[in-house]
Amino acid sequence: MAVTSARRGVDIKVGLFMLDAETLKYVVPALVAVVGWFAAHQFNVYRDRLNKRRDLRVQFLLDAYRRLESAANRPKKTEEQTLAFESAVADIQLLGTAEQVAATVGYLREHASGGGAQIDEVLRLLRNDLRKEIGLQGKVENALIFRFTRKP
Repeated sequence: MAVTSARRGVDIKVGLFMLDAETLKYVVPALVAVVGWFAAHQFNVYRDRLNKRRDLRVQFLLDAYRRLESAANRPKKTEEQTLAFESAVADIQLLGTAEQVAATVGYLREHASGGGAQIDEVLRLLRNDLRKEIGLQGKVENALIFRFTRKP
């Protein structure tokens, strides 16, 4: 880059091109606009990707919550409920928070040892996290699972 003085002002030589002050007056704002547009576009792509990831995670965990709740506290589970429960556990271990995964693993270990394992803690963690993610106020700590008693 070379700078030379001329009668009208300063001329700047960039590579093979000679830019005078009049040309720079238009080129610099155009470059700033292009760089600004590119930066804004990249930020929007990043934000859209984060939103999509969040929406996908919320949807999977909401489905997992529904499947767990559907099978919870039932004396006899259908094969469909059992498969849905297993799938929900896998989804939580894949997409849940560290606390949700730890509670799920704790439930699984207690269940495998033959103890009367309760899934309530996992449901509570999922419920509170999902409420927060979708913008609902307050935690619901004492939610109950309601089941009708059916007579054979």
